[in-house]
Amino acid sequence: MTEADDQLPDDLASAHAMILAERAARREAEAVAARAQAVNSRSDALIARLRLN
Repeated sequence: MTEADDQLPDDLASAHAMILAERAARREAEAVAARAQAVNSRSDALIARLRLN
């Protein structure tokens, strides 16, 4: 992150838009992480099942 990235807006509307954008980015990242965790869980279950055979 550069210094320019750390600058906060001076007006309320821009600050609100920034908060909403950050919130959307966080939710998307959480969704990606949840999907990856689901894939890992399915893979772990398949590995466990194959080891039993």
